[in-house]
Amino acid sequence: MKTMCPSQPLSECSATDRLPVLLETDGYRILDKPAGLSVLKDNTGRVSLDTVYQSLFNERPYIVHRLDKGTSGILIVARTPQVRTLFNRLFAQGEIAKTYLALVEGEASPPEGTIDQPLAEGRKGRFKIASPGTGLPSRTDYRTIHSTPGQSLLECRPLTGRTHQIRVHLAWLGCPLVRDPLYGRRRGRPSLEPDLTLHSWKVMFKDPISGEERNIESPLPEWALEMMLQATGSGRE
Repeated sequence: MKTMCPSQPLSECSATDRLPVLLETDGYRILDKPAGLSVLKDNTGRVSLDTVYQSLFNERPYIVHRLDKGTSGILIVARTPQVRTLFNRLFAQGEIAKTYLALVEGEASPPEGTIDQPLAEGRKGRFKIASPGTGLPSRTDYRTIHSTPGQSLLECRPLTGRTHQIRVHLAWLGCPLVRDPLYGRRRGRPSLEPDLTLHSWKVMFKDPISGEERNIESPLPEWALEMMLQATGSGRE
């Protein structure tokens, strides 16, 4: 198991902090990114995934897609620019299916459906629902897995890949993420609450090199596990 620590200098990393590899091939790795770790360097001075990756594997990461700093879960990293190009083509053709878990405020109404609302860039790094006839087409399928008084666990499948897409769409639906400093009901400074209740859970695609069908699943974070246990009627003692 590879080690990392996202909030300290790389030299201070502890063996108890890990960057799990869910799948490794000659052409790419699928990682389980922890919440609170930026994929690329930012202005906070904290260790980022690309820096940790180079230290652990002694090779440059070719990032195939991005996850927000506060989002945990599956991240595909190509090992060569050629393989990154192959994955970029799969994404452009809609041949990579991603599934997220989201813990949200309230209940989704209706409990399942498709949000088809274009997005546009707003102020201070935020995005918003665009005015009719403008913005980038954006679609997200969702369904409710389980609801409790005040919160729900949703499965979300983005059909397009816009920045902050799931977060903005769920806020528009009236059920924002429980923890989201930009779009949630309890907004604050992102630095004070970096972890989102959003998890990149599953990915399915046909391997662009071997042709194998890949179906990868990331372990559930604690907040999702608790709701899943309630949904199956097997809550913890």
